[in-house]
Amino acid sequence: EMMNADYWIGEDDNIILMTDEEIAAYNHENRGNILSADEETQMPHLDEFEDTLDGDILKTFLNDNANSVPGNPRSYYLDGTPTASIYWENLVDLSNINQVPDVIEVRYGYTVKRMTLRMFPTEDRIFKDPDDKYFDALLYSECMPYMPCVVLHESSDGEYYYVVFDSYSAWVRKDAVALCEDKEDWLARQNPDQWLVVTGREIRFGTDPHCEAVSDLVLPMGTQMELVSTEDAPEVINQRTTYGDYVVKVPTRGDDGYIEDEYVLIPMSDDVHVGFLPYTPANIVRQAFKLLGDRYGWGGDLEANDCTGITREVYRCFGILLPRVKQSASTGVYSVDVSDMSDEDKLYEIGQLTPGSLIAFPGHMMIYLGMVDGVPYVISAVGTFVTPAPGSDEQIHPESVIVNSLYVRKASLKTWLESVTVILTIKPD
Repeated sequence: EMMNADYWIGEDDNIILMTDEEIAAYNHENRGNILSADEETQMPHLDEFEDTLDGDILKTFLNDNANSVPGNPRSYYLDGTPTASIYWENLVDLSNINQVPDVIEVRYGYTVKRMTLRMFPTEDRIFKDPDDKYFDALLYSECMPYMPCVVLHESSDGEYYYVVFDSYSAWVRKDAVALCEDKEDWLARQNPDQWLVVTGREIRFGTDPHCEAVSDLVLPMGTQMELVSTEDAPEVINQRTTYGDYVVKVPTRGDDGYIEDEYVLIPMSDDVHVGFLPYTPANIVRQAFKLLGDRYGWGGDLEANDCTGITREVYRCFGILLPRVKQSASTGVYSVDVSDMSDEDKLYEIGQLTPGSLIAFPGHMMIYLGMVDGVPYVISAVGTFVTPAPGSDEQIHPESVIVNSLYVRKASLKTWLESVTVILTIKPD
């Protein structure tokens, strides 16, 4: 019964934690800082980019990547074979650092499909172990469809853009991004009259013989699309009348690289919601359980997600934009630093949380569910853990979104409870 969301939801868990206005203010206050390795150079926030950018800022970030090239390349593997120095030199050359102008002409765009974001402009999957298939060393994060971004640079082979999102920047294939005509168009697209939000684990656009650009496209939880009103929607879309469907307008990439809008029908039976879901503890838990058993995907790899990725997906359903990294440092929240507390004191503080709150230790983020017989339980995307059985050092490899207690252990054999450093509920101070 613990595998059912309703098990964890009480009568008091339908309280609204933040209004839409408070969420908008929170998102602005909690914008993620994109910092260089030495934390001395910062990208502008996504909403603060202007028509141009100092080229030295971008060079700093590209050089950070170049400086991360391994000193012993043979300790990294491509298709099971050790890499060589020339391989990494070629990746740095692809970054096209020498062609970054002193003043960059900023371009604005939207992603048109889900895609991994890379440290270098390549789809090569590099691992520290020849048998590893999960932890790609070149993968930085992922983008969902229809996310606004800023385009700053191109790879030397012309196949990749260097892009900036809300809280991270990286390389992505050009065919995943469609450019806007100008900043005004980019801004206008971020504020439609109505949204349709994917609230299921994912939905899929149907096979469309009239429009290959949207045919069979998979949209993960939290994807937002412009909902077209009944007054403005066409009566027929690609030879289909709109009975029983929502009509959304989505950007696709034209042959010239710029946005071409397409109307798409989404069945009203799909797990979608007009506007954002009410932000309640009950709804957070219900959204998290829709991902139960989903594959673990490091940084958004394998069309899945990791611990921070699934919290981003869940919270986007409420319009809350969590940073890709350092979520536990989020501002404007009820937050408690428990790093120096005893397990007993941690249990007390955790017991004060509402379901759906966040619990973190370095390297892992969890969604709190509740206490059962004094034992705290969480749901999260988990690669490995050690069983809580005394004397056992057996490692379990779920590589999935699972429910577990905080008495499972890390490889060091410390319990997760011992390791917890921060607990937080995202609501006004």
